[in-house]
Amino acid sequence: MHYLSTDTILREQHLAVRNNVGWYDFTHRLLEISGEDALAFLEKMYIANLSRVKVGGARYTTAVDEDGLIMDDVIIFRIEEKKFWLSTLFIRDAIARFNEYKEDSKVEYRDITSDWRMYSVQGQNSTALVNAVVDTPVDDMKFFTIRDNLMNGIPVKVARSGYTGEKLGYEIYIAKEKMAELEARLSQKGEQMNAMHVTEIDAMVMTWACEAGFVLMTDIYKTTPFEVGFEKSIDWSKDFIGKEALEAMKDQNPSRKLLGFTVADDNALIYGGPHGAEIKKNGSIIGRATKYTYGYTVGKNIGYALVDTKSAKIGDTVSINGYEAVLTERCFL
Repeated sequence: MHYLSTDTILREQHLAVRNNVGWYDFTHRLLEISGEDALAFLEKMYIANLSRVKVGGARYTTAVDEDGLIMDDVIIFRIEEKKFWLSTLFIRDAIARFNEYKEDSKVEYRDITSDWRMYSVQGQNSTALVNAVVDTPVDDMKFFTIRDNLMNGIPVKVARSGYTGEKLGYEIYIAKEKMAELEARLSQKGEQMNAMHVTEIDAMVMTWACEAGFVLMTDIYKTTPFEVGFEKSIDWSKDFIGKEALEAMKDQNPSRKLLGFTVADDNALIYGGPHGAEIKKNGSIIGRATKYTYGYTVGKNIGYALVDTKSAKIGDTVSINGYEAVLTERCFL
């Protein structure tokens, strides 16, 4: 998919977050996991170390299948000692995997998505806006932490996290029946500091994230952690689903890599996703485009390419849909 650099609304909302602050409803699916074996069960289901996550902490991680191929990427919040929140876009698949491997584990899980809404507040002035909205200042919050707070006495949870690549960003969780009050307060307080109410979904999931090197499942589904740069997140000291397969790959060079690319032609039409445009070098197909957009901060067309490592490397010029592209690092900021 292509987004023209002249798309005024998208450009305005993108740059508002990069240069000031923006806010928007960005609710994902939420699965609550609890019980005596909750931690041990999650350790088995995901590749990262979760036992080191303290109450009020969070971790980004992936689930792989028995063959070591990525099935989902999630953020796991430790709400209480034996209670966790899992943020995902694919909650039905997560529940199905949990059911498959639960066996006699003392763990319960339930979809709590309908109970909550989550508003993202992102950008260099996001701390000021969040402080204007909630009762207790959040200046001392560290990245990937979550904390209880109040908004005019209404319970909320504030997480220091985001999907924009900004150094400062927060996510405010509030009971669904109170969402209108939070939205009104964000609007009122945001107006005083020229905050942007972001409405363009392409900004929320595409343009900021692509500039920052962040992935969607359409970029990494059925890849291995080694192919997409996630190998450092693997906790080899524990047992988890797919560990044996990943151990067999550990000392091998991956046959594919998820790289970035740029296209000089502003009018280039390129499609990403599972069936993204073919990438060719010297007439041979060497991979496919997984993502493509315009980077309003960097001022160029950018995207991701899953390519054969024996045929291409960073700096190479390739052809995508007949357009000349240059392979790059995945982060453009």
